[in-house]
Amino acid sequence: MLQATMITVLLVVLILGIPLGYSWLTLSQQSLTTQATSILDEVRVDTDSRLASKRDLDQALLQRHVDAQTDLHVAIEVTHDGQVISVGEDPGDSPLQVSTNGANGQSIRVLIPQSDVRAHTASAIVLLVVAGLAALSIGVSVALWQAQRISMPLSRLARRAEEMGSGRARGPWTDAGIVEVDEVAEELIRSGAQLTERLEAESRLASDASHQLRTPLTALSMRLDEILATSSEEWVREEARISLEQIDRLTEVVHDLINAPRSSQRRTPGVVELRTVLTQQSEEWAPAYRRAGRELRIQVPRSAAVWGSTGPLTQVVATLIENALMHGGGRTSVKVRRNDHSTVIEVMDEGGGIDPALGHRIFERSVSGRSSKGTGVGLALARTLVEDDGGRLELLTESPATFGVFLISAPGEEEPAGTERTDDLSSLPQGSVVRRRHRSRG
Repeated sequence: MLQATMITVLLVVLILGIPLGYSWLTLSQQSLTTQATSILDEVRVDTDSRLASKRDLDQALLQRHVDAQTDLHVAIEVTHDGQVISVGEDPGDSPLQVSTNGANGQSIRVLIPQSDVRAHTASAIVLLVVAGLAALSIGVSVALWQAQRISMPLSRLARRAEEMGSGRARGPWTDAGIVEVDEVAEELIRSGAQLTERLEAESRLASDASHQLRTPLTALSMRLDEILATSSEEWVREEARISLEQIDRLTEVVHDLINAPRSSQRRTPGVVELRTVLTQQSEEWAPAYRRAGRELRIQVPRSAAVWGSTGPLTQVVATLIENALMHGGGRTSVKVRRNDHSTVIEVMDEGGGIDPALGHRIFERSVSGRSSKGTGVGLALARTLVEDDGGRLELLTESPATFGVFLISAPGEEEPAGTERTDDLSSLPQGSVVRRRHRSRG
């Protein structure tokens, strides 16, 4: 607004000021010419009177007319019978002059130096410049006042929006006096109220869902504890133990999903041993792969520690293994490659791969294959969980479908140089790695 007003005022000053200035300068010169003509007439009358009375012309006669001019420096020349009488200062080059002839044959000239002409025209120019600057100043003042009148309500509106986003907006909106701003503020308040109601409804739904899920999970966990304590069949005890681990993980996932929206800070990653996580996944998913007539092969170094969170990382690996089981084919391989800085978990199957049309959108929510019955949320959620721990989840190849979970390596149990080994967890006996929680169950 300030720029627009200044440009408008400047254009007006130029459009009106240039013609006005030219006219004023012309009038100033005409005024000087008129004044010189008046002096010329007075000198002509005096010289005619002197010559008519048969008296000679002298400088004293002309000097009276020069001395009578208080704001001009004039020079007067009178030529009669070959004699030139002049008074006044030297007018210099290119003076403003007027001339005439008297009744007795005398020739009269009145000259005004260019310095006086410039002095009179300069005053007109200064006046025009002062008027133009005054117009610009008034325009800027009006623009600043108007801009402040509009910007202050907009600043209040921005602060109000920020307060509503952080949940601190309280009290009614004070009218700003600008209809459009007040309408936006009222609509923002209505939208904020609706959003608050929806968030409260979702929070209540999350709390109810959490309670409804925890109750049967607790009962199921107690039942499996009873089976684990009373059964004499080793395979029954092993299945009960694996089921308890799955229930614990499901409970942790539910807890994280319910409390994540309420947390104002991101979780702090810790050191996670991939061998423990992948051993648990091998035990949980091996029966499902056997029932499907397929093979799950997991290879992991003896020491493969990374920075992350156990629950979310377990959920990510489970999502990739389940995705390979549901949509892939042949053998599913899980390999861990690491160096001093990064660790990569690769999950690959021997199926037909991913449709190239979906390859670049596979991690978007609600995107799934044509034959899939899922919601398309699993991979999107998995990528979010990995990124929250400072890693990333990428689709390495479309055919065969290969996903890579990139994590930051963490210091773990060091092995002697040249003795690092990679174990095939699919060949380990079931129950070879037992979680500390279940060893304490007795």
